[in-house]
Formats: sequence, structure tokens, C-alpha cells
Amino acid sequence: MIANARSYKKNQVSHAEVITAIGRFHDDWKTKRVTAALRDIEDYTSDIWLVDHDLHIPGDLELTQERAYLLVVLGDLVVDGTYGDSDHPESFLLVTGSMRARDVVTAGWLEVHGDLSTDRLIGDYNACGAYIGGNVHARLFYGEHHHFTIGGTLSAQAVIDEPRLDIATPPAVIGMYDLRMLDHFDRDLLHVYEDVDDNGNVITCVDGFHDFHELKRRVYAGLPFHTAETRDN
Repeated sequence: MIANARSYKKNQVSHAEVITAIGRFHDDWKTKRVTAALRDIEDYTSDIWLVDHDLHIPGDLELTQERAYLLVVLGDLVVDGTYGDSDHPESFLLVTGSMRARDVVTAGWLEVHGDLSTDRLIGDYNACGAYIGGNVHARLFYGEHHHFTIGGTLSAQAVIDEPRLDIATPPAVIGMYDLRMLDHFDRDLLHVYEDVDDNGNVITCVDGFHDFHELKRRVYAGLPFHTAETRDN
């Protein structure tokens, strides 16, 4: 259970409160989808949770494990560990303030009206998307096929591949075939092979990720992508 959160199924949150809260969504269709789900929420294994103030999670926050169809935080959200959500079953997070987490892996619907600050920001699949109204600060951003809308700026030391990104100023990226990938990821995470160039020289080549699931496992475990790195947990 999410500390200090009120449950819709336990009648700690009224229908009117939920409607008022989801009216804050940036996109009207999200409001309509959650409103429609309210009719059948008793049949869901998940719940709707409302936090009336800032929320601090000492460890990880994974919406599916918390059985949260929707979590609304009326304030700032701080997650000391990894934040994660899901596209199957679908989950929503609405933060009306800013959000900070050690790492973020998002496959569901992530919406933050303020800034988002994290070490590693990882997208997962293309079924859902993320909306950040303010700025995004991340050491590494890999959007995979997930769609991100950022209202402010994106500040990242490394942006991997061409993200599906709606932003005023697109960032410079490190492509999947770029040897700089070896500066950020261990070889066992990548397809790395030797080839021969036109002059007969043996060269090292990179061809994207070997195992995306291992990438996510390291994030949730708080492990670095590159073993030369040290992490402050």
C-alpha cells in the first residue's frame, strides 16, 4: 500500500474527488478513459489512489506491484529508488508538481506537470506515453519506442538513439551504431562484433542492444550500465 494514499475502492475517496483530480490531466482523452474505467473499477485487480500532498517513497515505486490503476499526487513526488509503471495492465500516474526518482522506467501513462529529475530515464514499448510539462534532467535518456512530450528543455549527458520525442529543441543523440555506446554500456548489453574495413583493418562495430530486459533489470537493481561507473544509491 502507498503510504498516506487514499483508496477509491475502500471508499476513502469519493467519485467527485476522482473526477476533480483527473480533470487536471493535460489530455482530455485521459480524463475520459479514467472516467469510463470508474464504472468497472470494482472488477479490476487495481485501485485508484489519491495523495493530497507531496509524496516521498523511501524505496521503489512500481504501480503494478502496488495494484494502482491510477495514482494522483497533488504535489511533488520523490522516489528514492526506481519508479516503474505498466502498459499491460495499463496504469496512470498524475503528479501536479515535480518528480524526482533515482531511475525511471515507464511503459504506462506518466504525467508530471513540473520538472522530472532522474539519473536514468528509460522508455518501454510504444503502447502508452509520457508527458512532462517542465524540464527533464537525466544523466542518460533512452526512450526506446515510448513517446515523450516535454514542455521545457531536456538536459541529459547522453541521449541514446532517436527518441519518439515532442520537444521544442531536439537533443543531439548517440546512435545505436555509434562506438560511443561502449562508453555508456557494458559489452554484454550490446551487440558488439569485429569487422574488416576497406583497408583490411579489423574494427569494432556496435549494433544496438543485445538484451533490453537485462537493461531494465539493472535499473531496478540499482546497478550501473557500465561497470566503470559508480552509483550513489
